[in-house]
Amino acid sequence: MIYWEDVVLDEPRESSERYLLTVENIKGFATEWDPFPPHVDEAAAAKSPIGQLFAAGVHLLSVTIRLSHTISTDETASIAGRGWDNLRFHRPGVAGDELRARVTHVERSPGSRPERGVLVSRFELLNQRDERVISFDANVVMLRREPLTA
Repeated sequence: MIYWEDVVLDEPRESSERYLLTVENIKGFATEWDPFPPHVDEAAAAKSPIGQLFAAGVHLLSVTIRLSHTISTDETASIAGRGWDNLRFHRPGVAGDELRARVTHVERSPGSRPERGVLVSRFELLNQRDERVISFDANVVMLRREPLTA
């Protein structure tokens, strides 16, 4: 079991799997969850500043989370997520992009209770050219191995 104190900071780890964006999965996700015309219609997408069909941001977030679960790790003492900060969409995800996730634990701070700590992890979705597609910082509450004492 990996507790809050055990987490190694500033050591990037990458997903073992990749996700290939295709016209079909871009349209399929967007049709159900974000039917913005440039996500579902090639003619509308051609008129957009991107110039081609591109994935919805929520699709890319979903891919990031899914791929992050393929990063090898022992079971963690995570309790719950507290939220995401600094969400940025750096570039569009388009058909043909092969995506992978990178997660780097960047900060630890005490939690609201002595037996808890907060871990901040930077999530990045990268394409086949090592360009960042999206990034965000996830805040997770974890159990401490040894509770703080007064």
